[in-house]
Amino acid sequence: MNHRFAPASIGELFGFLFGLFFAFLLMDHVASAQVDEGSQHRPRISSVLRAGNSSLSSEASAFDIGYYHLTLNLEANRSPVLIGRVRIEGTALSDLDAIVLDLLDNMVVDFVFSASGQVLAFDHDQDLLTITPGSSLFPGERYALDVIYHGTPQNRQPNTFRTGIRNGGQPFIWTLSEPFGAREWWPSEDHPSDKADSVRVTVTVEEPMVVGSNGLLESEVHHDDGTVTFNWIHRYPISSYLVSIAAGVYERTTDVYRRPTDLAQEFGHVSFPIEHYAYPDIPAYEGISSASGWHLTSTAMAVLEGWFGPYPFENEKYGNAHVTFRGGMEHQTLSSMGNIGIELISHELAHQWFGDKLTPLSWADLWLNEGFATLGEMLVFESDEDFSSVHDVLSDLYYSRAKNALGTLVLQDTTNESSMFSHARVYSKGWMVLRMIRGMTGNEVFRDILRSYASLEGVSYGSSRTEDFQAVVETKSARSFETFFDQWVYSGTGYPRYEALLEDISIPPLFRARITLEQVQGADESNVDVFEMPVELEIQTTTGSFSVVVDNSERTQVFEIDVPAEPVSVDIDPDRWILRGATSSATDIVLAEIPEGAFSLSVYPNPAESVLKFRVEGASSARPVAELYDILGRLIWTRPLGRAAEAPLYVEIDDIHLSSGSYLLRVRDAGHSKVKVVTVRGR
Repeated sequence: MNHRFAPASIGELFGFLFGLFFAFLLMDHVASAQVDEGSQHRPRISSVLRAGNSSLSSEASAFDIGYYHLTLNLEANRSPVLIGRVRIEGTALSDLDAIVLDLLDNMVVDFVFSASGQVLAFDHDQDLLTITPGSSLFPGERYALDVIYHGTPQNRQPNTFRTGIRNGGQPFIWTLSEPFGAREWWPSEDHPSDKADSVRVTVTVEEPMVVGSNGLLESEVHHDDGTVTFNWIHRYPISSYLVSIAAGVYERTTDVYRRPTDLAQEFGHVSFPIEHYAYPDIPAYEGISSASGWHLTSTAMAVLEGWFGPYPFENEKYGNAHVTFRGGMEHQTLSSMGNIGIELISHELAHQWFGDKLTPLSWADLWLNEGFATLGEMLVFESDEDFSSVHDVLSDLYYSRAKNALGTLVLQDTTNESSMFSHARVYSKGWMVLRMIRGMTGNEVFRDILRSYASLEGVSYGSSRTEDFQAVVETKSARSFETFFDQWVYSGTGYPRYEALLEDISIPPLFRARITLEQVQGADESNVDVFEMPVELEIQTTTGSFSVVVDNSERTQVFEIDVPAEPVSVDIDPDRWILRGATSSATDIVLAEIPEGAFSLSVYPNPAESVLKFRVEGASSARPVAELYDILGRLIWTRPLGRAAEAPLYVEIDDIHLSSGSYLLRVRDAGHSKVKVVTVRGR
């Protein structure tokens, strides 16, 4: 469909303008009609040019939008649903003959005029609104225009702009524009890298509805016709997909976050409101368990400030607004919330640093949003025993999901929303990549990495790429992560599977384990032949466990490790710091005979059926010790043999129940050992 506008006459034009625009928008419904207020309020933070996928023409990047003012009339029971005006102010970055915005064709553009009142020609086709300024713009020239439009958003991207009636007859309205949905309900440069320096949102609805949006509420004006206008202003840089409205019959509750003393010593004292907009029939604020309820937002805020640095929008607010969709959305300073659990509270709050303060330069780096927000969940879970059950369940779930991730972590295709937002990929694997970095660097360096990345000069309050994060990791850890990022983020798919063989090569009184570590993943499981990773090995000995970290850089690699007692078994990566296959827990044990020939060991009968009998002949004068291990190397029976003589020793094991299977019998004296494989048929 092609919508074109060509003015017939000045009289017809202004008659139409006043009749449509003022009748529906301005008369009693606009609390603040300042045309140029944007330039008074916004900080001068330069925008980053767009990169990556976008429907916009190349001309769009030549106009740097600094300010939006959305004025929306959303009175109920009306078609069209939305009547709107959007003021846009920006600066030409080069010679410019046209300004191009994203807006779906089903939304009708009635007219466009400049700040001076000049009516502008436009073309609305193929979901692009191309506007011709009154004259060509030169580099550095500021320009402002207003778009008057109406329509009913069609939700081409599912659940972008929804209105309806909740149970009990309560109306609701909400928006969710990530990743390409802003264009469905308002004209903008709809790309994550394009950040306005500030935004004002003015919305009129019918009472008793309440409207929440970005930033601070400047005014709430009730009108004689039963409508009310909410006027919000947000004075931080913001991408179009993070601009939102959430309207409903809400109960409003406000907490005040006061930075704890330890954090105040680092970042300074601060307090700001945390506002909650909840449906009255749901205990959203109070919660229904120790791990639910929006009152926990202050708790999560303190934890995440400790890891990420100061809350990015402390001069305004944070808040939660109820919506009818499942899950949540990190709308800047007011997250849309479909449930009340601590996991969602923490996730959307973490996005205020990673997603909102730092926004991907393109959707290819979506994991920089979702992986970091999932990390935020885990950091909050770790902070309080009340959340331990949630931590255990979700960490197991996310770990399992991460192993099902398809493709590289950096997205190759950003045109399919469901594929882009695969939980296994950008959420779960994204979190596991960060967990692996944490395991490799340690908590304090990892904390420094997160804080430094969140405040990175030239990126903070702007747009970032994976390369920016990698550079911070390498700088703060003082080591190269080039191979790691290539194998786990840019090019690699799948994950390693480990197997290990343990050999006891001890010569008492010194004890040593020889461990052969092998990566056995097939080409159908991963395109990486060898994941070059530090790997923790936990060696069980006869006196306890012993842990060591080895640098694994070969498909098969042998490590000889001194241990405090006889090695019995080995566990690979016991705390799951590595995304790996389940076979990593399988271990083959071989107990070495070092040296041989000092004495003899015989077992009879073998296989044994009821009582295991063995004979030791030629032992030294030291008292020998017998040990019985299961096939996984676990010690299940041991006994000093009780005499030191040259005569043969006859021993019966009849005081433990042995299930059918294979066992290892070892007898050792001061400097020698003998091992026999024993088969038991059961009793």
